[in-house]
Amino acid sequence: MIKLFKTAKPQVLIDNGSQWTMAIMQHITNGTNVPENIRGKYRHVDIKNQVIVETNGKCAYCESYVTHQYPGDIEHIIPKSIFPRLTFTWNNLSFVCYWCNNHKRNTIDKKCKLLNPYTDNIDEHLRAFGPIVMHVNSSKRGELTHLEIKLNRKELIERRVEAIKALQNLIDKYERETIVGLKEILRQEIIESSAIDKEFSLYLNQYLTDRGIV
Repeated sequence: MIKLFKTAKPQVLIDNGSQWTMAIMQHITNGTNVPENIRGKYRHVDIKNQVIVETNGKCAYCESYVTHQYPGDIEHIIPKSIFPRLTFTWNNLSFVCYWCNNHKRNTIDKKCKLLNPYTDNIDEHLRAFGPIVMHVNSSKRGELTHLEIKLNRKELIERRVEAIKALQNLIDKYERETIVGLKEILRQEIIESSAIDKEFSLYLNQYLTDRGIV
């Protein structure tokens, strides 16, 4: 998980968000089921495209590229099943993978909230140790987040290990290179490989930091 920033609200939400919210709340007030054609409007293609842009196509929680194997879900950071009024609130929407979405489900604890990648300073709560993420500074919120969403699931660790190995191969090539021009190209490749739009950037940046490379 890394710090994310909200982009501009999609026009479809500007035009319709309030109306859609009123429709949902009216059904809840009346004690009737909310029809799928109303409650599912947050899946509008313009909304999904925008959250994909702001997460760089990565899961907002585990940082894996989502659409390589799965279309991905629009996530309600604060569960819509508990707070239906936030179903179409732009600041409550993000993009996540199937596995993180299902592990998180409707988890909410007012005394110990899961981390919000848009509003929390993630590095105050979580730190990468090689391919593992752990909470820091006795952060209960960090601990709850990585345990509840299972950010150290086996398949994630395996993929992070591969990403770190690829980065180390680049570092080895850089350190062996004697031609100045080629060395600079390799240095740029190392920096770009750990950019925020890359898969598992939290782990790659920490790996470089721990080795004094950045």
